[in-house]
Parts: sequence; C-alpha cells; structure tokens
Amino acid sequence: MDSIYLDHAAATPIRPEVSAAMATLRDRFGNPSSVHRWGREARVALEDARERTAAILLTGPQQVHFVRGGTESINLAILGRVEWAQSHGQGSPRLFRSSLEHPAVREAMEAAALMGSVVEVIPISPEGELALPDEKELRAQAAQLVSVQWVNQETGLILPIPQVADICRKAGVSLHVDAVQAAGKIPLELDRTPVALLSLSGHKLGGPRSTGVLVIAEGTEIQARLFGGGQEQNIRPGTEDVAGAVGFTRALELSVRNLEEEATRLIALRRRLEIGLQSRLPGLQIHGAEGARAPHILSLGIPDLPRDILPSALDLAGIGVSAGSACRSGSVSVSPILKALYGSDVENIAPLRLSLGWSTTQGEVDETIRRIPPIIEQMWNA
Repeated sequence: MDSIYLDHAAATPIRPEVSAAMATLRDRFGNPSSVHRWGREARVALEDARERTAAILLTGPQQVHFVRGGTESINLAILGRVEWAQSHGQGSPRLFRSSLEHPAVREAMEAAALMGSVVEVIPISPEGELALPDEKELRAQAAQLVSVQWVNQETGLILPIPQVADICRKAGVSLHVDAVQAAGKIPLELDRTPVALLSLSGHKLGGPRSTGVLVIAEGTEIQARLFGGGQEQNIRPGTEDVAGAVGFTRALELSVRNLEEEATRLIALRRRLEIGLQSRLPGLQIHGAEGARAPHILSLGIPDLPRDILPSALDLAGIGVSAGSACRSGSVSVSPILKALYGSDVENIAPLRLSLGWSTTQGEVDETIRRIPPIIEQMWNA
C-alpha cells in the first residue's frame, strides 16, 4: 500500500534543490565571524542568502534576521518588543492579538502578561473579518503591538493583513504578522504592506527544519533575548547557521518562483478533495469555507466521532494527516481556533486537517478520496 502524505502545513518534504544548495557549502565550513579565508567564504554565502531573501520579500537586507524557526521568530518579535519598551522607560506595552493565533503567539503574549502587559483578544468571524478597533480606539487604548497571522494554520483562512496594516500605521502601532503558512502560498509584498515585524519558517516551504526569519522594519526596536555575541545585528547572538540560511533562501525562492501557477494547482487539488469527500460523507463540515482560504489547507469536521481518533486510523491506512495544528498533537480538547470561529458547534465533531504541498499529486488526492470514506463509515457503524 502506497503511503500518502497530506500534512504539509505541519512540515513539508525538503526540496531536492534545497538539499543541493546546502551541499555546496560542504567545503565552506568556517565561522562567518572569522576573518580568515574560511570565515570570509561563509560570510559571503550568508550575506548572499540575506540579500536574496530581502529581494523576494521586497525589503532591505538589513531588515532580514536569520533565526532558528518560526516559534523563535515569533517569540523574539513579541517579547523582544515588550522587553525593549520596558527597558526604555515605556512601561509594559498593551498588546492585541487575533483569536486565531498560533500557540507561539498566544503563549508569548501570556508570558508578556506575566511581565505586566495587558493583552486584548480580537474576535474573528468565520468569514475572516476582524473586529479590530479603529485607529482612534487603538490610540485611546495606548496599544503598542498588534499581532495577526496572515493565514490560519488550522483552517487556511486568509486574514486581511493589508487593512490591518493600514489601521496600525494610522494609529502608530507596531504590527507583527505570523506569515509562516502564508509564505509561498499567497503574495506578501512587504513594500506595499507596512508590517513592523514578520515571522517566517523554512520547513513549511520545503526548506530545512529549525530555520526561519524575522523581518524587522526600519525604525522598529526590539531587544535580544539571548546573550553571547553580536550576530544578526545584535538581535540574535550565536554563530549563524549558514547552511540553514542558504537552504531557507533557496526554499523561499522556489516557493515564490511560480507562486500563481502553483496556487492554482493546489486550489484545484483542494477542491477535488473537498468535493470528492463531501459527495461520499453526509454531514461533512468544511471549516473556513465562509471566507478566503489559502490554497493548501482543507479543514474538515466529521460529526459523531471522537476528536482524537481519525489521525491514527488514517495513519494505519497509509495517509498522513492531522487533527489541526501540529503543536496540538495528542490533545483531545476542542481546538481553541475552531471554538473561536464556531463556538460550541464544534464540540461534537472530529476535526481533520488535510494539507497539500509541492509534492502532492492528483493521483494521491484521488486515492485519498477512495480510502477515507470507508474508514469513517466503519467508525460511524461501529
């Protein structure tokens, strides 16, 4: 039985071109902070990756900081901003986040609350509309940081970041955007969207694990949270992972090179999967279908099943899926994201997230449509 991997929103296979790009550094192993030839060669590779990443994101190289993944990028953005404000006599910043944020954002803000910050949660409708206060209200509440993700990791909902950015700009409030699920799936265009802080992750793009970027707009101040060196413009000390930076950059380049064409392909596969499963499974719910969705995520609700049973059952059938965000693996509680969108309506359903990627084929989608319904029907009849 051939296996089918449909959990690309958790991690996607490394692209062969990325592995090849990283392999070219085998003989350039020097520390990029060293002044000898080996160090200079590593520094050239690192700064080339920085410049190429900046060119893709339409920002300056000095704004691109390489870090160890999306979670670190998010924590550094939020807590680094809070700690900078506190250390510069600005008190504890008032923070806002959407109700759908990844745990990295939610828990970083919970940590900020323990440091004295007040955290406000912005409701979001199933259509993806935010109840964000306008610029006058944000100013009146002395808001200092708003964090809103670009694409939700469980439902694929696309949130209106350009409009949020415009409100924040008028209010003089820093905006942090978790773009981990958005990069390579929808255009980011940072030259037209004034984002103060942007977080990216390599392994969602077909890049290496534990790689990521924090983009810090000019004029935005944050404080380092690690100590021991002046690397990454004193923002992220520690010897730089040159191979990781090169791999991240190559993955980002490949993911945006044919972005429109690939998005069209993934949307067609997602629709094929959605229609195929709906036609065979009565009562199937599609989460996020009320609003704009990213091409690669299909979030389903299966009625009358335990919440934790499907991923393991489908794994035995050779299909890799999840019940939601990978960070909730093993949890049997109701997803806080689905509950924020749909309230108590999701308490008696089994969530199932199928996510597609660069290696997904139509044959795999068709085989998934064939395999899943009998398994669920057998559970219903048990």
